[in-house]
Amino acid sequence: MSATGSAPEAAPPPAPEAYGKYYLIDKIAVGGMAEIFRAKTFSHGGFENLLVVKRILAHMSDNEAFVQMFLDEARVTALLQHANVVRVWDFGKIANNYFLAMDCVEGKDSKLILRKLFERRKMLPREFAVYIAAEAAKGLDYAHRKSTNAGQMLNIVHRDVSPSNLLVSYAGEVKVADFGIVQASTVVETTAKGTLKGKIEYMSPEQAMGEPLDRRSDIFSLGIVLWEMLTGRRAFKTDNEVKTLDKVRNVEIERASVVNPTVPARLSDIVGRCLEKDPDDRYQDARELHSDLLNFLYPATPDVVQQSLAHFMQELFAEEIAAERHRLEEGTRLARVVHDAEPSLVLDDEDDEVSVPPVVTPAPPPPPASKVPLVLGALVGLLGLVAVGGAAWFVLGREPETIVVEKAAPVPATSVSVKVAPVAGNLFVDGVEAGFGTTLLKELTPGTHTIEVRAEGYEAWSDTVQVDAGDKLRLSAQLVKVKAVETPRPPPTTPPVTPPVTPPVTPPTTVVAPPPPVDVPPPPPPAEKPKGKLSANVSGGWADIYVDGKKVGTTPLIGYQLPPGTYQVRAKNDASGLDVTQTVKVESGETAKASFSAQ
Repeated sequence: MSATGSAPEAAPPPAPEAYGKYYLIDKIAVGGMAEIFRAKTFSHGGFENLLVVKRILAHMSDNEAFVQMFLDEARVTALLQHANVVRVWDFGKIANNYFLAMDCVEGKDSKLILRKLFERRKMLPREFAVYIAAEAAKGLDYAHRKSTNAGQMLNIVHRDVSPSNLLVSYAGEVKVADFGIVQASTVVETTAKGTLKGKIEYMSPEQAMGEPLDRRSDIFSLGIVLWEMLTGRRAFKTDNEVKTLDKVRNVEIERASVVNPTVPARLSDIVGRCLEKDPDDRYQDARELHSDLLNFLYPATPDVVQQSLAHFMQELFAEEIAAERHRLEEGTRLARVVHDAEPSLVLDDEDDEVSVPPVVTPAPPPPPASKVPLVLGALVGLLGLVAVGGAAWFVLGREPETIVVEKAAPVPATSVSVKVAPVAGNLFVDGVEAGFGTTLLKELTPGTHTIEVRAEGYEAWSDTVQVDAGDKLRLSAQLVKVKAVETPRPPPTTPPVTPPVTPPVTPPTTVVAPPPPVDVPPPPPPAEKPKGKLSANVSGGWADIYVDGKKVGTTPLIGYQLPPGTYQVRAKNDASGLDVTQTVKVESGETAKASFSAQ
C-alpha cells in the first residue's frame, strides 16, 4: 500500500465471455484495431491456465493489410521461445475474429512505470534502468539470431522497441512484447513505399527515412528507452510529428550525463554508442550491448537486481496489484461456473466452430398452466447456445418445444504427463509440438505414440508408449547435457639431444677492494591502507542511502568504497516512511554491510 491511504475498492469484473475454449475474464486494453483480455482455460483434473488473448476487432477482419500483419506476428512470435520474449501459444479464428493467445505477464510495461514515477516526482533507480535494458537486449539478441530448423536465418527486426513493449513483471522479470510490425524473411511485407511503421519518437534514423533495416535499428530504439529511463525526459518527442521526425533523422539529442549529471560517464558512453547516427558506429549486436550493461552493473548480479526490482514494483503498484488479484479471482470463479454448466462440446479443428452433440428428443407438450417454466427452460437453452457460440433456430407459427440436450456418456480421459528435469523443455507427440515447461500434460488417442522432449544444450529424450482408453501415463524425462567434443591433443615430442658442451677455462680473478660506504636513504613512509567497501540493502523495499549525511546511492548499494573508519549510514524512503540510521565500521580491504527493513 502507498503512504497516501488505503486502496480504493476494486471494481467488480465483467461477466466472463466464452470464446472458443477460452473464457475472457478481464479486458486489459482496447484500441482501434484489437482488444486484449486476460483469459482462462480449464481442463481435466482441475487444471486451469491463465493467458492473454489478443483479438482483432470484427470490423478490422476485412482489412487485408492488418490481417496479414496479425498473421505475421503470430507466425514469427510462435518461433520465439525465450525467457525475455512474450511467447505465443495459440492462434486461430473464431467466428469473424482472428486471435492470439500468449503469455500473461503479471506486471506493467515500462511506459506505465515511468508515468507512475512521474506522478510521484521520482526517478527510476539507475540500476533498474540498466537491468531492464540489459534483459531487453538479451531477448532482442535471441530474436535477431533466430533461425529455422533448417538453419536459415530469419533476420528478425522488431521495429517497435518502445517503453510500452518492454514488460516488467511484479517478480522483476523483463520481457519484450508485440512483434506486430516485425520484419523477417518469413514475413509478407505489405508496407507501401514511403509509409513508416512504428512509433516515430522511438525510430532509428534509417527507419525514419524509410531505408532498409537490420538489427542495429532495434539497438538505437532500445538506446532511446534507456536514455529516457535515466533522464526522466522524452528524447525526441515534440508537439508536432514532422518536427519529431526531423529530430530523429538528425539525431538531435544530448548526452544522458548532460541532461542528468548523476549519470556516470561510463554509462552515458554506452547510451551514446547506441544512439550513433551511423549504424556502423553503434553496437553491432544486442549481445555486445548486454555484456557492457552487465559489466556496468558489476559487482551487482542480475539475480540481486531482479529481487530488488520485484520489491520496487510491488511497492510502486501495491494498490493495482490488490485490485488486479481481486478481479482475477472473481473472474475465474464466474468463468468456472459457466464452464461447469456448459454441455459437452465438439470442436471442429478446421474452423473452430462449436456444435452441441446431436442427441435431441422432443418432450410431450406441457399443459397450458405450465407455460412459464417451459418458456424459461427454452430461454436458458438459448442463452447456453449463445454463450458457447452456437446458433439458435426458431420455427415460426409453432408452439415452443422443450429441448432436452443429453450429454454423451463420459469417456475416461487418455493422457500423458511428463515431468522434465533439470530444465524446461519442448514436448513433442508424434513429431508435433505440444507444449513447453517442466510439467507437461497432453491428451492422447488410444494407440501407440512417440513422446519426445527437447531442450537447447541437452540431448533429446524420447519414449514410445502404448495407451488404451482411460490410461493416464506419468513419464519422467531426465535430460542429459550434450557432451562437449574434446579436440585430441598432439602427442608429446621428444626434444633433440644436444652434445655436452665443455665449459671454457676461467682465468684467475683479481681481488678488488670494496668501495667506500654510501649513505643509505631512509625507508619510504608506509603505504596508505587500502579502502574498504560498504554494501547496503533494504528487505521488503528500497531506500536512498546516505553516508555521514551525503547521499551515495540507492539500494541495493554494493561495494561503495570508503576509507577505513566509522560512519553513520542512513536509509531513507519518503514514500514508505522509512528513515533509519546505523553506525557501521569499515575495515581496510573488507566489506561492511548495513541491512534495513521496510517493515
